[in-house]
Order: sequence, then C-alpha cells, then structure tokens
Amino acid sequence: MKKFIFAVFAFLTIPTAFAFRDVAPNSPIHDAVQNLLDRKLMDDGGFFRANDPVPAELFWKIVLRDSGFDPKSATFDTPLPSNIDPDDPLAPFLREAIRRGFIDHRQKFNPKRPITRIQAIKTLVKIKAIPLPRRNSTKFRKKVSGISKTSKHLPALEAAFASGILELSDISPVRPYAFLTRRNLAIWIWRFDDHGVKKSKLDSSFDPEKYRRGKKSEKKSGNRRATRNIRVLQIQKPRNLKIPNGKILESVFSAIESRYKFIDELTPEKKREMIDAGIAAMVKKMGDKYSSYIEPEKAEEFQDDLDGKFEGIGAFVEMIDDKFTITAPIKGSPAEKAGLLPDDVVIEVDGESIAENTIQQSIKLIKGPAGSEVELTILRDLQKKKIRITRGKITIPPITLKWKKSIPIIGIHQFNRNTRAKFLEIWEKEVLPKNPRGLVLDLRNNPGGFLSSAVELGEIFLEKNKKIFDVEYLDGKQQYKSSHDGRLLDFWKNKKYPIAVLQNKGSASASEIFTSMIQDYKIGKIVGSTSRGKGTVQEILNYSNGGILKLTIAKWLSPDGRWIHETGVKPDIEVPDPTHEQRKQKIDPQLDRAIAEVLGY
Repeated sequence: MKKFIFAVFAFLTIPTAFAFRDVAPNSPIHDAVQNLLDRKLMDDGGFFRANDPVPAELFWKIVLRDSGFDPKSATFDTPLPSNIDPDDPLAPFLREAIRRGFIDHRQKFNPKRPITRIQAIKTLVKIKAIPLPRRNSTKFRKKVSGISKTSKHLPALEAAFASGILELSDISPVRPYAFLTRRNLAIWIWRFDDHGVKKSKLDSSFDPEKYRRGKKSEKKSGNRRATRNIRVLQIQKPRNLKIPNGKILESVFSAIESRYKFIDELTPEKKREMIDAGIAAMVKKMGDKYSSYIEPEKAEEFQDDLDGKFEGIGAFVEMIDDKFTITAPIKGSPAEKAGLLPDDVVIEVDGESIAENTIQQSIKLIKGPAGSEVELTILRDLQKKKIRITRGKITIPPITLKWKKSIPIIGIHQFNRNTRAKFLEIWEKEVLPKNPRGLVLDLRNNPGGFLSSAVELGEIFLEKNKKIFDVEYLDGKQQYKSSHDGRLLDFWKNKKYPIAVLQNKGSASASEIFTSMIQDYKIGKIVGSTSRGKGTVQEILNYSNGGILKLTIAKWLSPDGRWIHETGVKPDIEVPDPTHEQRKQKIDPQLDRAIAEVLGY
C-alpha cells in the first residue's frame, strides 16, 4: 500500500508502574488486561504492547485457560503436529485444541504466526458455546460493513455481537483478515466475562442491540474487580456533568429537523457528519494543538501502521496552528535530500493552495508513485521557497551505524518496537569488537514513536531503580524507573568512554524523554540545536461511530523534574543546524562538534 508518512508519532503511549508498564491505570484497556492477570490467563511484567499481533502460541494459551483448561489435565494420547516436541510447554495446549477440533494435527503448527480477527471470533464463539443464528437478522446485516452481506462469516459475527464479545466498532468495518491485536483479545474476553450472554435467543427476529441494552452488568466476586464495562470507549461520566449550551445544541438540531426547508437532503449519514464536525470544532476550540477529534472517514488513515516501506516524499507532518507543518524529514528520504527542514510550513502543492485543506487532503496531493515529481511551496522564516521533490520508495530505518575517527555514530531515527533489540545487536556485533573510543548517538529529526521503546533504550544506560521520568495526570503522579542495570552502564560511568548525543528541532516526544534523561544524569553531552518541546502525553480513544479522539491527558517530567513543553531540551553545546549548502556538500558541523567532544578536543 502506498502511504505518505504523517504525524502519528505526535502522541505517547504511557508505561505503567503496575502489572504492565505501558497500560496506565486510567487506560481504557486497564481493566481488560487486569482481568487476564487476575485469572492467570497470561503472565505479567514488562510491556503489554496492546497493538502487537497475537501469535498463535499466545492465543491458544489464553483462550484455553479462559475456558477453564488446566494443562496438567491434557490428554496425552492426542497426536501433535509433526514439528512440535511432546516436551514443549505449548504441547498440552495444542493437544487440547486438537481434541476440540480447532487444529488439525496433520498440519505443521507455526507458533509465531499471527491470528486473524475472524479466526479469533469464530474460536471464541465456539469455545464459549454461543449458539449461531439460524439466519442473520436484517438489522445486523445493516450494521455490519467491510464484508460481503452473504459472507460465510456472518453467523459467527452476529453471535459474537449479540453475546457481547463484539461492539459496533468491531463490525463496522469487520476487517476479518486483519491480525488480531493483544488489545482486541483482552477486551473481547473481558466484555463477555463482564456482561456476556451465553444462552442468547439468536434467531432471525432477534435484535442484538436491543437485547444488550437491557442486559445489566453485575459485580464480580472474589479477586475480580467491580465491573467497569469495557466498550469501544470507557470513560466514566463525571458526576453532575453539565454541558454549557447543551440545551442550545439540542434546540438547534431540533430546529433543523423540524423547520429546515431542504430537510430531505439531510440524509442520516449527512446528519452524522454534522455532529462529527461539531465534535471536531469543540475539541479544536480547546486550544490544545495536540488534542484533536478525527472524524470516522479520516480515522483509517490516522490508524495506518508506520512500519515498513512506503512511497512518497518521506516526511512526518502535523497540523500545527492550522498549518501543514513538516515536523521531520525521514533519514535518507527524498524530502531530506531536497532540503525540507523541520518547521517548514507547506502552503502550496504544485501551485495549488492547501490553506483550506485537511491534513488528509494535503497528504493525498503530496503522495504519489516513486519517480514522479511534486513541487511544494513552503514558508521558512516567513520567506517563500519552492522545492521540487522526486518521490521515491522509502524505508524508515530505526537504527543506522557509521564510523568517523574510530567513533561509532549510531543513528536512532524512530522509537519502534525493535529499537532496543537492534541497538544492542549493533552494539554487540559491530561496535564492541572494534574497541570504540566513545559513542555518538544521533537523534536528529527523530519525531518519537513508542514511549515504551524510549524507556527500554534509556534503561541500557542506567542503574536499576533509577528514575526515567515522571508523568503527572489530572488526578495524580506516577514515577517510572529502570528495571535492571543497563548494558552500557559501565561504558560511560567510569568516564573512560565519553558519549555525545545529537539533536535538533526535529527531535521530539519520546526522543526528548531520552535526551533529557541523558542530560539530567550527565551520561553525555547534548550537541546541536534545541529540540521541539513536546512535553505532553496523549491518549487515543476510539468511539463506536469510528471516530477517534486524541486527547492530552498528562505531562511528563525529566528525572530532575524539568518540563520541557514548548521550550525543548536545551543543548549543552549549541551548534546551528547545517545549511542546505552544507548538506549538499556533506558538511555536518554538528556531528563534527560531537566527535570533537568525545575525543576531548
């Protein structure tokens, strides 16, 4: 799929000091994940990684334990797939899955293969003994989308929907062959456990939504928490909530319904769009540039995965103060080679103004196949400038390595799930054998990514129980510490091997968490220009209409208690960003100064 990279990295996923470090107590999935832990359906510790696909081995362990299966009671005469050793800890679970007819022992079993959503739905329906409808109801067919109205999957989908496992957002659209995420699995199990319906009257006249509206949740006993229904969105309504001008909003909508001359032109879809536009305007009026409401028709693009290869110009962008702003060009991309810089504001694409466009509309104008050209008119320091870019195939490298004067320069270009593993692999196999004289970490134009990755990378440099950062929520403060002594702790602590870290105004979010930690503990010198200054935390909330709310819920503080929001991390050694001419001549004064610092010049 051709994609233009844009600023999904503008928000952070917060680790928690509880069972999983990336599931905060106020997270919409907290109770669902806690349910898995309370019932010992999975082990705690580390990161939950809610958006990771669920591999087959984890799926069968969880769903079979959920059904009451004890691996000690496995039927040991049940044949296993030929590639599974009988002593494998997974073997009892596979024997049970084979005994129940879920898996064919004649086929090889791949433990790492991700489970699809439809596989999971069909398994949950069967394993929980939920009856299938004799035929699908008309009301359900109208609700479901993203799948044929005659699909063989519809009975299982309606059964799962009627019984409380699925919500409207799960079936509109269905995305049956998308990979099941850990978030999906936790919430689906919790929904049924909390308020599910095992003996539902599923037939052609059954109305799932009406039935579910009448179904009341009950409090669980034992070590189960009092229920908080996990729906598409879980936010408790504040007591005595009063919406200013709420009556006026209702009155305006009522007047439109009863008096508008061309009411026939306002289809149900159009009315929904009107309400979505009102919600978007309400959030925008808050004045927080990092909070926004993404309307349903734009949500899919917002959710696009950023891992892998893409075609386009290669830049992270964001709407800042209603301006289409380059936050960082991707390392080695056509955008970087053409001279685009952080904070460049794009005002025209191929001579056409984008002043009234949404971010998605502008992206569609800019993206295109590799080899084609696009001309951007930008504002830089209030000066107009035209830049012609040849689009290309882009790979986002999380980690790169080069050497200069016996100094390894490790470029960290984004914080993804593999950043820590890639860093240590390069360190062990390519850096240490060459006896480096020091280390330069290059985080320039790194827009951030997964905060859990920044935490994991930061731990490499710290002693156990050292503070990494604090997070201040509306109702309290949490502190996050390293869980072990880091692999590079001795490298820098005896001062024998100096470290310098490069940053610029394209360094943001998780990058700033990492650099502020380095600075506070005096692990190394920060060289370059001041970073962007993104000191807040956003949560992503999904709604049943498909809309998404990105809402600022907290601010983060460095180990010394600094809040760098809007001011950025100030470098210890300030060196201006290379000019366009210096870039063309491959002159890099910031890197040269960082190497000089490491070598003690």
